[in-house]
Amino acid sequence: VYESSLSDVMGVTFFNFFLLHSTMDGKAFLDFGIELGLMILISFVATVGLSFLLSKSKHHIKFVPVILLILMIYALSKVYHLPALIFIMVFGLFLGNLDELKRIKWLQWLQPDALEREVIRFKEITTETTFLVRSLFFIMFGFLIKFDALIQLEPFIWASGIMVAIIVFRLLQLLILGLPVFPLLFIAPRGLITILLFISVVQSGNSIPQLTESVILQVILLSSGFMMLGLFFAKPQTQKPTELQEPTTSNKAL
Repeated sequence: VYESSLSDVMGVTFFNFFLLHSTMDGKAFLDFGIELGLMILISFVATVGLSFLLSKSKHHIKFVPVILLILMIYALSKVYHLPALIFIMVFGLFLGNLDELKRIKWLQWLQPDALEREVIRFKEITTETTFLVRSLFFIMFGFLIKFDALIQLEPFIWASGIMVAIIVFRLLQLLILGLPVFPLLFIAPRGLITILLFISVVQSGNSIPQLTESVILQVILLSSGFMMLGLFFAKPQTQKPTELQEPTTSNKAL
């Protein structure tokens, strides 16, 4: 989950950077650094404000206004070409790590214990909303799929090449980080973010002629099938109850 979230945030941020800057010079990187720093500052201020609203509001309707405010901040950030996903990441990290934040004295005025109870309810609502959005996306994705686009040979060659590149890059990443190759190698699906980025490229007029809608659809289906295959043969790992094990000699001595 963390890998997917971070890859989406970093990928979309740098994608927009290259999309908005036709020339890669010092001014482009300076502007990007200023925008990134400004967005981080806005994210912290907005996160504290929304957290205060969650912890202090006594009204029976509080979660929908918070969600609407999040969408409004995200939309305004997009209007001014700021990396809006940074705000979403900061807000999620803040709410998901309240146990660690309780140690910070100046955050005690947010009443972390009361906020944690509200975050549990907020998480339930966002989880169900996420499931609804994902379901609607796949329904729309099914409507967009054209059978003729899936059986074309030339797009399939491009899609296969992209899929091989994804697998090789992921294999190198896992080997460098010392992570288990199986089944993590198979878990690299493409979906909603890929389609949204493809639409953004088409609208900007910078699309590559070879990367058509057929290629995108085939990459999504190939990556999803590859993941399904890997998870099908993966054996579930059971955690050892270490807390129930007999203490070692050194532990007994301590």
